[in-house]
Amino acid sequence: MSAELHLSHLHKRFGGLVAVKDVSFSLARGEVVGLLGPNGSGKTTVMNMISGALPCDGGSVKVGTTDITKMKPHRVAKHGVARTFQLVRPLPTLTVGENVMLSLAFGKKRHWGREARDLAEEKLAFVGLEGRGDEQVGNLTYIDQKRMEMARALASEPDILLLDEWLAGLNPSELSIGIELVRHLQGQGITVLLVEHIMEAVRALCSRCIVMSAGEVIAEGPSAEVLARPAVIKAYLGDDHA
Repeated sequence: MSAELHLSHLHKRFGGLVAVKDVSFSLARGEVVGLLGPNGSGKTTVMNMISGALPCDGGSVKVGTTDITKMKPHRVAKHGVARTFQLVRPLPTLTVGENVMLSLAFGKKRHWGREARDLAEEKLAFVGLEGRGDEQVGNLTYIDQKRMEMARALASEPDILLLDEWLAGLNPSELSIGIELVRHLQGQGITVLLVEHIMEAVRALCSRCIVMSAGEVIAEGPSAEVLARPAVIKAYLGDDHA
């Protein structure tokens, strides 16, 4: 199976700090892959380089055969890449539906008027918010804000979805809902790169994991095998647990 997303020798430096060093990996169409590592390991920086939010200091990012390395975020979105953020960032003066419709201007196709409203409602229904497009964002619970953010990402009609700790902060019942929603995405053929610290979710969703530490990839392979490696345990828990 050909790579849907391919990272080759990515580098990122902030002054004297090397945040990402020689990171390479690929994702096939429809895969859900975990990008793991302790805080400060470079995971979000990699996500930012893929999405165009940060320029790369070296290496390349390709979607299929298209090089998106130097593209701005709106151009990257046009090539089928969408993302969520660690913190939900709704526009509080807009309704739930209007928050979702904004993404329609930045996806692979542009939608306007009735078509845009219908598509926004379709995405809200997919994430479990059917019929709630006219509500104010401030009325949403935390899990529903997370759902709205997912709907907003899906409104750009992505082939590749970057989930940056999207499941963080959910209680056990909400976590089960979130896991099922990601499974539905995979069922639609969407490729998902999942940054996550909740190992229950990683084991449930990710057939494969990539683990980073201090800006470098230290392990890659089937999730159960990778999570049992001494180097991975050491990166998360320290020498006493390795």
